[in-house]
Amino acid sequence: MSPRDAHCPPLRAFRWGLAALALTLGPASASAQDLPFQRDYPGSSQYECGSSDPPAVASAEARGQAAQLASSAAQAVLLGDLDRAGAMLERATELDPASADLAYRRARVLEDLGQREAAGGEYCRSLALLDSGDTAEDARARLEALVEAEAESVPTQALAAFRMGLEAVDAGMLDEAVDAFQVAETEGGDWPAATYNRGVALERLGRPGEAAQALSSYLQLRPDAPDALVVSRRIGQLQSLALSDGPSPGTALTLGILMPGLGHFYSGRPGSGVAVLALAGGAVAAGFLIKEVDIRCLTPQQGACPPDQVVSRTTSRPYLTASLAAAAAVGLAGAIEAFVDARGRRGSGATFAQSAGDDTDLVVLPGLDIHRGKIGFGLLGLRFR
Repeated sequence: MSPRDAHCPPLRAFRWGLAALALTLGPASASAQDLPFQRDYPGSSQYECGSSDPPAVASAEARGQAAQLASSAAQAVLLGDLDRAGAMLERATELDPASADLAYRRARVLEDLGQREAAGGEYCRSLALLDSGDTAEDARARLEALVEAEAESVPTQALAAFRMGLEAVDAGMLDEAVDAFQVAETEGGDWPAATYNRGVALERLGRPGEAAQALSSYLQLRPDAPDALVVSRRIGQLQSLALSDGPSPGTALTLGILMPGLGHFYSGRPGSGVAVLALAGGAVAAGFLIKEVDIRCLTPQQGACPPDQVVSRTTSRPYLTASLAAAAAVGLAGAIEAFVDARGRRGSGATFAQSAGDDTDLVVLPGLDIHRGKIGFGLLGLRFR
C-alpha cells in the first residue's frame, strides 16, 4: 500500500527561510516593502458612506458643553473665522459624538475650508445618525456635489487613462500601466497621483533611474504628501541602484544558480523571484511528500495488516530524484532568465545619473546593494557642484 504524507512543517519553514534570505540579500529596491499604488482618484466614490457602530450617548453635562461650543462656532462663522469655528465644532463632536446636527455643522465648515474629504466623512456620520429629514436630504445632496466637484477637477481623458493604468496593474501589464499613467499625467496637468503611480510601476519593472525621477517629480508636485518620508527614502535607494549601472548579469546568474529565484530578487524583480522559488520548492516538496510504503505481512486481515503480523516495512520516495532534477531545471532556467534580463538592462540605470547633470545636487540615502559579486551598504552619499 502507498499512503501519502500531506503535512511537512519543516520543509515549509525551510522554504520561508529561503525567501527571507533572498529578501535580505536583495538590492535596495527589493530590500523594503513595495510602494503601493494610489487607487483613489476624483469621483471614485471616495465619499461612499459605510456602516459603523452607533456612538455612545454623551452625558447631559457633555451635551451642554457641546451646545455651548456649537453656539460659539456659529458666531465665529458669522465673523468669517472658519478655522476657529472648525476647531470648536471638532471639540463639540468629541463631547457629543451621537449628535447628527453637530456632525452636519462641522461638515459644512470643513467644506467651506476646502477640506472635502473630511467634510464627506462628517456628512456620512450625520447620515448614519439621522437618515431622514431636511438635514439628511441636504447632507446627501452635498455629498453628491462633493463627488461631482472632485470629478470635474481632473479632465475626463486623464481620469480614463488613470483607470486604465490601474486595470493594467491588476492584470500584471506594467508596461501598459506606465504608458497609461504617463497619459493621465500629461492630460491632468502634472497630476501628482499619476506621476507617483508611474514611478511605482517603473520601479517594479526594474527601471530604478526612471522610477527615481518620477517619484522626485511627485514630491515636487506635492511636497506635503503624507507619504513624503517613505517616498524620499525609496528615491535614495533607487538612486543608489541606478548609479551602480544596474544589476550585474554575472551576479544575477550566480545567485540564481545558488538559490532558485535569488537572481530575480537581486535584480529588483521580487515577483518573478517568488514565482521561481515557489516552482522549485513545490517540485522538491512533491518529491519528499509522495511516499510508497511496502509492508510484508504474515496474515493480512480484510486488506490490512495487524501490527503483530508485520514482518518488515520499507518506505521509499520514488519521485525524489525526478523532483530534484525538475527543481534544478527550474532554478537553472530562472538563473538564465535573470542573467538575460540583467544584461538587457545593464547600464540603463545610468540614465538618472546623466540626466541629473553637473548642476544638480545629489543625495543618496542609506541602502543595501549587491554589485559585481560584492555586497555593499551605502550610508550617505552627497554630490554638490
